[in-house]
Amino acid sequence: MRTAALLFAATLVACSTKDASKTDSAAGTVAANTPAAPAPLTAADVAGTWTGTSKAAGTDSTINHWTSMRETDNAGKLVSDNSKDTISYTVVYDADSMIATSKPFTTIAAPKTQVVFVSVGRLKDGKLVGTSTTMLAAKPDSVLSRSTWEATRKP
Repeated sequence: MRTAALLFAATLVACSTKDASKTDSAAGTVAANTPAAPAPLTAADVAGTWTGTSKAAGTDSTINHWTSMRETDNAGKLVSDNSKDTISYTVVYDADSMIATSKPFTTIAAPKTQVVFVSVGRLKDGKLVGTSTTMLAAKPDSVLSRSTWEATRKP
């Protein structure tokens, strides 16, 4: 039994030992072919007014047309085409993304319920594209809906 345990331990050590003199020729190729990280997204990149559409996540069904206007580097407002109400939001930038978080608002579907959205967007081919999650304002861990969106800058 003792011999079997020693043999097992020796096998483990032999299998886990790596010869430092051997090099992986593919490692240099992978590093050389790794694309550079995208440039950080800035407020200047997304300044102005954007018009967009939202689609229910996983579908091609458009659920909303909207316009987003930037008021400052870190704040904006959004107006849906089917509403006169303005939704205020704040923005933070993280690497190649912007994260917008709305203030509580009501929707046509639930006019007595306050909701908020969190949206993440990136620039892609001159357009802003992203995802959005809508939650109850009183229970931000309760997801009501998810959507994808795309916006183009107004001239």
